[in-house]
Amino acid sequence: MLNTIVKKEALETIVSYRFPLFALICLLLIPLGMSVNQADYGKRVRDYQEQVRLADAAAAALKIQDVMAGTVAIKGFRRPAPLSVFTQGFESTLPRYYEFTQDGFKPGESVGGGESILSVQGQVDFVFLVQMVVSLIALLFASDMISGEKEAGTLRAMLSNRLPRDTLLAGKIGGGFLALWIPFLFAFLIGAALLLLGAFPLFGGDTPARVATIFLASSFFVLTYFVIGIAVSASTAKARTSLVAILILWAAFQLIIPKMSDMAARLIHPVRTETEISLQKSLLVRSLDLETAKELGRQYDLIFGGASPGTADDEKSPERKKWDPIRDGIQQRAREQKSRQLAAIDETYLQEKRRQLNLALNLSLVSPSAAFARFSADVCGTGELERGKYLDAVRSHQNTLETELFSKVKRTLMIHGGGGTSMSFTAMPVDTSKLPKFAITPASLAETFKADGRSIFSLAFWLIVPFGFAYFKFVKYDVR
Repeated sequence: MLNTIVKKEALETIVSYRFPLFALICLLLIPLGMSVNQADYGKRVRDYQEQVRLADAAAAALKIQDVMAGTVAIKGFRRPAPLSVFTQGFESTLPRYYEFTQDGFKPGESVGGGESILSVQGQVDFVFLVQMVVSLIALLFASDMISGEKEAGTLRAMLSNRLPRDTLLAGKIGGGFLALWIPFLFAFLIGAALLLLGAFPLFGGDTPARVATIFLASSFFVLTYFVIGIAVSASTAKARTSLVAILILWAAFQLIIPKMSDMAARLIHPVRTETEISLQKSLLVRSLDLETAKELGRQYDLIFGGASPGTADDEKSPERKKWDPIRDGIQQRAREQKSRQLAAIDETYLQEKRRQLNLALNLSLVSPSAAFARFSADVCGTGELERGKYLDAVRSHQNTLETELFSKVKRTLMIHGGGGTSMSFTAMPVDTSKLPKFAITPASLAETFKADGRSIFSLAFWLIVPFGFAYFKFVKYDVR
């Protein structure tokens, strides 16, 4: 009985005038979007490789004198995410590289730059098409599957034949979704074939598992919206009413809730901008360096004030033996204080940002669309999880360079009592060719599932609850 109903509903959906349009949209836009994004990914990889080559050449030619001058910045580049061909996420907004200096790190330019205003308002990638186009079509297909038959009177005829209502409802959902899923599957396979023809690394590492996860999550998301449409259709008596309610729901889920959640989070937990944090850190470094220079100048004047000329350059003089440990102690305390206060600024900012992001996430998960977008971006390595991994790698590399390079160079700036200044340099030998390379440890698929537990729960909730509501309304429907 169930198989018969599934076949009937699938056939009715396929022969409807809407199905060819849906199939054409899927078979045209999805492969085209993948192909275009693959070309863009290839361009970004070539740019990345050239920039890394130039940065490595500059690092190989780096002299310790350059570091002493304080004008050299070592760059660490982030490799473009291969699965950005499915969703851009933060790919165009994350800095392409970070610069590492003795005074800390700072972000470089982002990927975006020369796009038009239309292109920066939304990337037409696979996840965008599923989220904005396929979901709406799924809702429209489901809008009259029950309400339309109520209005035409055919539902009363079917239920008068002792047909189990739960079987009829399951058949409608199964048949209708199957008719939508088949062209969606073919479009995805065609897109994957185009990626392979373009030499995309589709079978490297855990990429196959991630691609399969993206497709399954997309199918689950489309099923969720189809069931939501069935629930609305089961609760209305006319197809026109069902259509209006579905359009309002779609607008709320896709546009209003995700945007409002970020706005509400910014109002409830305002966070300073990265520019403000960078300025605060720069002012702190400048203030501490000034205090250190004044203290060094004061101690230098006390020790060498009455000494004969040339005493400061004589390593065996009593004044020099007294000065060296005092200078090293002042500089060590200054470095520790600077490191401690800079770390406190970063940690405070991260806590503020984390609270804001968690609030925005919790509010946005009211929408299954936001949950799907967040989960898909993290699976593709272009989401918030990747952004966190990037920043963790930057902080770790800065600490490594501080130990391996920057701590080997000491610049002693002194401000003397009369207002004069002097500077001296000391440096230990460093083999810059053996400095560690910047690298980001990507999140595993297991980490992604763990981090996106709330998004997965939201998708499951919006599948189960509308199905239960549709079942209740359909079973309680009075045919008289």
